[in-house]
Amino acid sequence: MNRIDLHNHTEFSFDSEIPMEHSIITAINKHIDIFGFSDHLDFAADDPGAHYYRPFDQLKNFHFLKSKYSDRIKLHLGIEASYEDYYYGKTVSVINSIPYDYIIMSVHFVDSIVISDYIRHIEENSRTVNDVDYMPYFLQMKQLAENAQFDILGHMDYYKKYSKYAHKDTFKRYADIIREILTIIVKRGSCLEINTSGLRYKCNEQFPSEDFLSLYKELGGKTISVGSDSHKESHIGCCLENAHQLINKYNFQLYKPEEKCQE
Repeated sequence: MNRIDLHNHTEFSFDSEIPMEHSIITAINKHIDIFGFSDHLDFAADDPGAHYYRPFDQLKNFHFLKSKYSDRIKLHLGIEASYEDYYYGKTVSVINSIPYDYIIMSVHFVDSIVISDYIRHIEENSRTVNDVDYMPYFLQMKQLAENAQFDILGHMDYYKKYSKYAHKDTFKRYADIIREILTIIVKRGSCLEINTSGLRYKCNEQFPSEDFLSLYKELGGKTISVGSDSHKESHIGCCLENAHQLINKYNFQLYKPEEKCQE
């Protein structure tokens, strides 16, 4: 199986300082075969990273580096866009102006509040995980699935990163709407991401959990994208083996940008 890492951030994201070339060299040293850039595309009013991304500067740099390292690694230029309806037109404008190899779309905001603050707020006065209503998060994701232009749905149960609770039973509570979201994903020919960054945090589990992956398979999902969600050089290629084990367990195909998600 190819070692593929398609979710990586660089100096073109507000929350990363890695030069693109350093990312490539690190990926080569970690024996990654296919490597993709997916910097943040954000326009949320209160986001310090809004309008930070410089698409044409990155495209120029990407072409140079792709040619320079063509005999050592296969490179792709993608994007990770945040979804909120009120600024989605701006997102589409950028996506349509750059020949991205793939588009990751993620929920980073709920009710226009960044997910880290949102989760802490709704859990603030709770005593157990069952006291907390996570439905608005899933409703935002359903809206994304129905309306956005994308190839890959990013880190589906991302709330685990910021939650003070374990989420063993959260899937069961929201199984109906999760089924609706995954059904949309499969029908439209997009795919789900195994994001290994969760294994670096206290939740100690990839995004999403196996419950999501099992249901995705049951609904006809065939393909999985893999990404480390790197923001530091040490993150690149993190825990790819864990993702490969899950891909083998459920007999998924490994997504490559030049191929369709569902065939």
